[in-house]
Amino acid sequence: MRQTTVSSARAADRARIAEIEGEIAEIGGEIESLSERLARLRLSVQTLCLEEANIRERLSSYDDPASILPAEIVSEIFVHVLPAYPICPPLAGNSSPTQLTHICRQWKEIAMSTPLLWRAIMIPFLHDKSCARDLIFFVETWLRRSGSCPLSIDIKEPIGFDRTFLEEVIGAFVPHRMRWQYLSLYLYLLEPDWCDGLLELIQPVPMPLLYEMKLKSNERGWDPETIPPSLPMAFREAPGLRSMTFENFTFPSIGFPWWQLTSLGLEGIVLSDCTKVLQQTVSLFHCKLSPYFDEFSIDSQPDTRLPCLVSLELVKYVYGDELQLVEYLGTFNVPALLRLELEVPKHKFDRHHVFRSLSAFIAKAGCNLQELRITGPSDCPSDELADYRHNMKLIACIPRAFYNEISMDEECETTFDEDDKGT
Repeated sequence: MRQTTVSSARAADRARIAEIEGEIAEIGGEIESLSERLARLRLSVQTLCLEEANIRERLSSYDDPASILPAEIVSEIFVHVLPAYPICPPLAGNSSPTQLTHICRQWKEIAMSTPLLWRAIMIPFLHDKSCARDLIFFVETWLRRSGSCPLSIDIKEPIGFDRTFLEEVIGAFVPHRMRWQYLSLYLYLLEPDWCDGLLELIQPVPMPLLYEMKLKSNERGWDPETIPPSLPMAFREAPGLRSMTFENFTFPSIGFPWWQLTSLGLEGIVLSDCTKVLQQTVSLFHCKLSPYFDEFSIDSQPDTRLPCLVSLELVKYVYGDELQLVEYLGTFNVPALLRLELEVPKHKFDRHHVFRSLSAFIAKAGCNLQELRITGPSDCPSDELADYRHNMKLIACIPRAFYNEISMDEECETTFDEDDKGT
């Protein structure tokens, strides 16, 4: 009897276990079905949220005319936001094209697909060498985005660079030298071998688009032998080169293509070297000089004839003398000159000498001067301004005459009127 009861209980338990397992399986199936549905619902929510975001962005664009402009128009606006080419914007921050990529997805796509935004690249002075890798990345990125556009390159003073890094920076630009149009390069001539190695990276591929080149060195007045022999050769294959500026150089007999230049700037160049160079630049239209007056006398300098020159600026070098500038002006034969800018001495006695020399210069040159700009002390009193105007009238009938950007015709006439009222 007892055995029968146990058997019945065992059978009942087994049956119950089977029922429980069935219920668990059924519930598990329902859970799986619910999980699949939940996943579908979550996906639907994500899709709806994305659609909502797009609709909100579209609604915002209705209130922002810039967002509904054609991409070509937005691209053109972006180009005009940057400094005028060939001026190089900063790699980051205000006035940088990278800032345009941080506004919205649409602007980022337009900016990154506009090569003109990335064609002017400046390598800044590095205060923190840990930024070197980032700088290389920026350069390579900008070069890639610039497509096939001509390039403006400005490499600042490399004191914060080590040799390996600077070679890597220059090396990034070298494959694109067929596109170089404007180049500003600081040559650290205290290390001639270093400089030579950098310049050799440029050769021997021609640079057909190169139009303007600015070269600056770290010192003035070393022996000519210290100038790297590859310096002039690096730019001989540039048939379109028309403008050159040199700062703090000493020129031996080196072969830059002077004859093809129409614009020239020489700053901190010894007087004798200025004369040597100018003797070879017969096609110049514009010239800016800030010579270093060495032991050679101005009287020993031959006359310089520049038959095409229309604009001449003579500015005092850091250690220069304004009177020497005026005396140097007397060595120029410039029959086509239309515009002259000259820095004058502070002392009134010296200024009278300046105007006598100017009068003699204009008579000798036989030019039809249209504009005279005098730069001098900023605190010039009104009676001295009147004196300037009087002297300018004595020189010639110059249509436009200025002292520190003040028109002598307008300002000094006002001064005379006020003086008359006082009497």
